[in-house]
Amino acid sequence: MTTLKAGLGDAQAVVIGGGLAGLLTAWVLAERVARVVVVEQDRLPEGPVPRRGVPQSTHVHGLGVRGLRTLERLLPGFTGELTGAGAPMLDLAGDLAMRNPHGWAAVFPSGLGFVCASRPLVEWTVRRMVRTAPNIVFHEGTRVTDLTGNASAVTGVRLHTAEGPDHDRPTLTADLVVDATGRGSHVDTWLEQLGCVPPPKEVIDPHIGYASRIYRVPEGHRAAWQACYIQGGPPGPHRGGVLAPLEGGRWIVTLIGSGADRPSTRERDFLPYARGLADPLIADSIAHAEPLTGITGSHATSNRRRLIRPSARMPGNLLLTGDALCCFNPVYGQGMTAAALGAALLGECLTERPELSGISPRYHTRLTTLTNSFWDMAAAADNVLPDTEGTPPSWSQRLASRYMDRVQAACTRDPRVHLTFLEVLHSLRPPSSLLAPGIALRALAGRGAGQGRPAPATSGTP
Repeated sequence: MTTLKAGLGDAQAVVIGGGLAGLLTAWVLAERVARVVVVEQDRLPEGPVPRRGVPQSTHVHGLGVRGLRTLERLLPGFTGELTGAGAPMLDLAGDLAMRNPHGWAAVFPSGLGFVCASRPLVEWTVRRMVRTAPNIVFHEGTRVTDLTGNASAVTGVRLHTAEGPDHDRPTLTADLVVDATGRGSHVDTWLEQLGCVPPPKEVIDPHIGYASRIYRVPEGHRAAWQACYIQGGPPGPHRGGVLAPLEGGRWIVTLIGSGADRPSTRERDFLPYARGLADPLIADSIAHAEPLTGITGSHATSNRRRLIRPSARMPGNLLLTGDALCCFNPVYGQGMTAAALGAALLGECLTERPELSGISPRYHTRLTTLTNSFWDMAAAADNVLPDTEGTPPSWSQRLASRYMDRVQAACTRDPRVHLTFLEVLHSLRPPSSLLAPGIALRALAGRGAGQGRPAPATSGTP
């Protein structure tokens, strides 16, 4: 941990939420303020196990390439900690078999490495590393009931512990408060209590559902691929699925569907649903694999964001980050990357101007700009689903959706287009890269056949 940087050495910051966004934010702040208090409603587990406050933790998670690189920059040695715990490192185009509605994407060594790890392992690894900072304190089993202060500035938070009496509401003072409580944030209520108007929201809900299960990798498993993503969409079925390797010699399988075709958590339905994907590769792989868990489900998949304008009447030292500000349909694997980028951005803002009192407008403006491309990609993809509700697509989003269909078709036959698509998907390039003349010509050419189906897995298990 580095020494405190000049300017904010006497300040205390309170971070509400001990998930990935909260942990990374606390780590960044600990380099700049005297004390950081993380308030977390859960009792945090001493190990990589799911917890109640992260209901998506039992489903497949994707830490994008840029997200992994950002985490490694914030927490040097992070990648080695994951791989040392058994999480496999994969090549994004060489080891991941991707099938879009037009066929299987081109396979080649891309040089884009990413780690397949469970969400509990990712969060536990970050938490262990963050706990090494001597000026970060955790209040576990504690929730924030409201903020103190006024519409111009917050002065602290009121706390309630699960074991304490209802009338006991101690106050924790703060020079900066960061809401990192995720989708369930109560910030709108807190702002109203301070005399502020909550920021407007934008919602795009594709009514997607997940069902997930973990399997033991079959003994003697052999395949040219290590992970598989089968995307739904016309002209095939809208349902999709992901099979990804995890630490401990395990697979996690998440099945995805929308509207009335969402997967159930019934034992008898899981494998038949997988057989209804556009290709039976995942179903064939798990047909004789040993299940290690039951089946868990989730329908919390809407895209939601709060639009905090620079002119908004809001405390200048109150920040929203992670899913509290902007959350995405988890199928696109953007959440952890956005959390890492948000923490890194906060460090940049405080390095440029080490002041807490008026940081809110400049931080939120820059974070919204940073996540706009994530939002646009998720909106373009979800708005083509038949059951999507919410903000209707703009003409530019409709045009982008049509063009992306051509890009995905080209991905099945053209490694250069597929590489650029992956770099955009993982935030290594801006979306405008797909409009570069060389890529656009290849995408619009529409010639050539895609590659065939990947070879099925083999194992020593009958």
